Amino acid sequence: MSGALPTVAVIGRQNVGKSTLVNRLVGRREAIAHESAGVTRDRLELPVEWRGRRFVVIDTGGLMSRPRGVEAAVVKHALLASEEADLILLVVDAAAGLTAEDEELGRLLRRSSRPVVVVANKVDTEAHEPLAAEFHGLGLGEPLLISALHGRGTGELLDQVVELIPERPEEPLEDEARFAIVGRPNVGKSSLFNRLVREERVVVHAEPGTTRDAVDSVVEVEGRRFRFVDTAGFRRPGKTEGVEYYGLVRSLKAIDAAHVALLVVDASEGLTGEDKRVAARVTEAGRGLVAVLNKWDLVPSGERAARYEDLGRKLEVFPGTPVVKTSALSGSGVGRLMPALLAVHEAWTRRVPTAEVNRVLQDATGAHPPPSRAGLIRYGTQVGVGPPTFVLFGSGDPGPTYRRYLEGVLRSAFGLRGTPVRLIFRARRRGRGRGAQTPRRPGR
Repeated sequence: MSGALPTVAVIGRQNVGKSTLVNRLVGRREAIAHESAGVTRDRLELPVEWRGRRFVVIDTGGLMSRPRGVEAAVVKHALLASEEADLILLVVDAAAGLTAEDEELGRLLRRSSRPVVVVANKVDTEAHEPLAAEFHGLGLGEPLLISALHGRGTGELLDQVVELIPERPEEPLEDEARFAIVGRPNVGKSSLFNRLVREERVVVHAEPGTTRDAVDSVVEVEGRRFRFVDTAGFRRPGKTEGVEYYGLVRSLKAIDAAHVALLVVDASEGLTGEDKRVAARVTEAGRGLVAVLNKWDLVPSGERAARYEDLGRKLEVFPGTPVVKTSALSGSGVGRLMPALLAVHEAWTRRVPTAEVNRVLQDATGAHPPPSRAGLIRYGTQVGVGPPTFVLFGSGDPGPTYRRYLEGVLRSAFGLRGTPVRLIFRARRRGRGRGAQTPRRPGR
């Protein structure tokens, strides 16, 4: 995500207020902040602008001594972020005082070649300022006193950040295709994400619901930029509460911001009601869709042909939706995902000349006229992309059956596979006692 922008890693032990600080620096709630320890797991990169300078702040998971299981992976990613950053903000909790874990982090960061600022958080008033004195013992310079929750001292912190980060020319923004990886918990989304972005950017673990935030990465393929967003697993809203609720909100926002969704289904379990709900959410958002039957290697060989036919038919939300068989663990089939994503993205952004639209509509209505109550379609034109949207003049809404017929005709004629096609009907307006008036064409 960062491109040529300087990066600032926010690290520290659990529950010291790192995500609250990141939200304060960004100026909006992006990182999930919660009173529970260990909420942040993946690295979350967000742009910040201060006094004309732009940089990327990286929220990380909490560091701890002797981590086990998924927490060990969290610590690994946090330390990797600090090694790659241009500046490190070590956040400590002034209210809790200096801990053994803080001291261990201090010893580690004293060996770092990166500049480090000790940020003593939870100094909510002047009366709390003496509490931060003991953090001089970390040997990393004067602690900067802030309250991330109330914003106290964060302006001074930003001033110090822009003084310490390197000056770099900012790369010009480019158009980029955006793909969101969505699905239920524990279907292999993060493993596929790591395969696609070609680095271990996301914590992958067997525990369902490991990803709690939407994490993105930009990759370049043959000179083109693509943004992949890994999302938290979708659960039925009634079963989502606390921290998981915020992860769900981020996932919904990721779909809305994407161009194409990569719906990951556990092929060994088959299609579930939750899979169908995720697909419906993609449809509602008007995004393109590629379906992935992951963990295909776990499907018994004798059942694969029938399973593929059944799941492929059920997952074809839009006619022609690509359905790809993969194993994120071994990498099998992953090479077919990028061509499928690009094909759907190209269809999602395709523009069709008006003359071609009307030629196809004339043939379609000649073969199967619309219901008489709707009126004749006089002409049509494409008015938007992402998804392809057409206005048809002269006819009222002909009903769902004929609407689907026209959508299918346009999709087939113009190769709009895997993307919704939106139709807007504009009936002829009646004049006062003078019969029908012909509508004016757009732009006249």
